[in-house]
Amino acid sequence: MNWLVKPNVCPGLFYGTPAQDGFLIRIRTPGGWLNSQQGKAIATLLEQWNSKLQVTNRANLQIRAVQKSPTLEDFQTLQKLGLAASNPRIDHLRNIMCSPTAGIDCQELIDPRLLVQKLDNFIQNHPSIAELSPKFSIGIDSGGAVGIGSRSTIAWEHRYNEIQLSAIALENQPNLTSGIYFRLALGGDKQLYDTNLVIEPENCLSVVAALVTVYLDYVKQNPSVNGKKTRMKHLLKDWGIEKYLEQVNWQLEHPAQKSGFSEINRVSTPLPTLTTQPYSHLGIHAQKQAGLSYIGLGLRLGQLTAAQLLGLVQLSETFGSSQLRLTPWQTILLPDIQNEKVSDLLPKLTSLGLSISSRSDAAIVACAGKPGCAAAATQTQIHALILADYLNDRLTLKSPVNIHLTGCAKSCAQASPAEITLLGTTIEQNGERVEGYQVYVGDEKESLKYQIFEGSFADIPFMIEQFLRQPNGVENPSINLGRRQLI
Repeated sequence: MNWLVKPNVCPGLFYGTPAQDGFLIRIRTPGGWLNSQQGKAIATLLEQWNSKLQVTNRANLQIRAVQKSPTLEDFQTLQKLGLAASNPRIDHLRNIMCSPTAGIDCQELIDPRLLVQKLDNFIQNHPSIAELSPKFSIGIDSGGAVGIGSRSTIAWEHRYNEIQLSAIALENQPNLTSGIYFRLALGGDKQLYDTNLVIEPENCLSVVAALVTVYLDYVKQNPSVNGKKTRMKHLLKDWGIEKYLEQVNWQLEHPAQKSGFSEINRVSTPLPTLTTQPYSHLGIHAQKQAGLSYIGLGLRLGQLTAAQLLGLVQLSETFGSSQLRLTPWQTILLPDIQNEKVSDLLPKLTSLGLSISSRSDAAIVACAGKPGCAAAATQTQIHALILADYLNDRLTLKSPVNIHLTGCAKSCAQASPAEITLLGTTIEQNGERVEGYQVYVGDEKESLKYQIFEGSFADIPFMIEQFLRQPNGVENPSINLGRRQLI
């Protein structure tokens, strides 16, 4: 085996995460950006390994069922292409999420792509960050029509990061010049805590560096909690936000290296929230560049074959700018398409088995399940595809419904609250223990709010169909799935 570093609890590239169907490899793509050269390299590896590819819920790429480790040449190729860190020890921390439409969104307040590049460079040049949990994450939201964080009007689209910077336009704030700032939020326990602080764009890198330095110092003093790597949620629970920010501010005033002073500004009045509409990343949308559009494509469970990936790459070269964008909703964007060529492109996408329509199954999510994951009680991927086909054949909904199939209680595939959850378990049937699910309906805070069914998967597609045919999705008026009414 050619693995270069010891395994971590989260999948990575330079170490293999064993699964029942082979090794699992995760390739970080900071910002979710993929150029044609990178896409071709990944498609080649998929063909060589005869493996499966998925876009993850952090806009990264996951390769499953890998039977042998990559060669040293494979690692070097990925490093040269920017798909892997030069230092293997920190590759699993290149976890920077960004608005998928950064730089092309008609409504965005600021183009954050340069900031993402600077943050990735910062991580790669500070090997001490390897001491942080692999769950360490940074999110950058540009304030456009497609946003990350908790801006969506539906909770399942929310994506959480330990450090979240969200663009905001401020006017008439005491002691602040009107303009564009980034508001700072801190993430833990599947939620974001607003700090009521804003940062000038040019100071973001210095502030993030200070946040990381204090976080790292805390982890060194408290390396584990209950046997697990200390995370931001533990720091916030122990110190609270104010103490953490006091330490960060001290770090900014007394930098270890004289790189200048960076201000964090406290806002005295509540900041407005810029909401985004559900599924606004899917379909055909105008870009802020005149005459250009991007196309958002839904993927079944985030899956792409090598042929589909290579086909998309070739289409991006022919019709676009040789770029693809991965989204944290396991979909993919094809940007920079000339408006007059969109009609020529659509049938070529159809021939690849890809669709721009917001189908009923566009929000069905599933973890690896059996046989890939030893912790899973059920075959979630197989069941999710069966359920998707069943619902698409029988229902036409105003908008997709989020159904999360998870093989165990860890809910790896979706951290945000699900509208409907199928929790894998075992049930007794004819005197034997067999695979089954507990079915729950959630609200905007909890996925497992109301249990509505328990039984074998064979009974579930029909049950969910009947459930969705009810005017409000369920008889309990506190659960509002009314927007799922049939067309």
